[in-house]
Amino acid sequence: MERFDTDINSLKLFEEMKSFCHNQVANGVFIEIPVSKPYHTGYSTLEQKELKRYATKWYQCQSCGCIWEFLYPDFPAKGFIRKIK
Repeated sequence: MERFDTDINSLKLFEEMKSFCHNQVANGVFIEIPVSKPYHTGYSTLEQKELKRYATKWYQCQSCGCIWEFLYPDFPAKGFIRKIK
């Protein structure tokens, strides 16, 4: 399944990607690792503070070492899954 580096804009796609990642972990292909860096940083002039947004999950591939970042959607806002390393 090649659906990485994509926006998640439907419940069907979200469930499909979540199931895929869960199965990869269950089969020992991926491991979950702690999310350690924000995917977005910015500054709120209204709140006068720095804002950091973090993905929901990170997965590391056991065979190649790639790290995949998965942000669950909060509909109507989109989520995403993408390779970060």
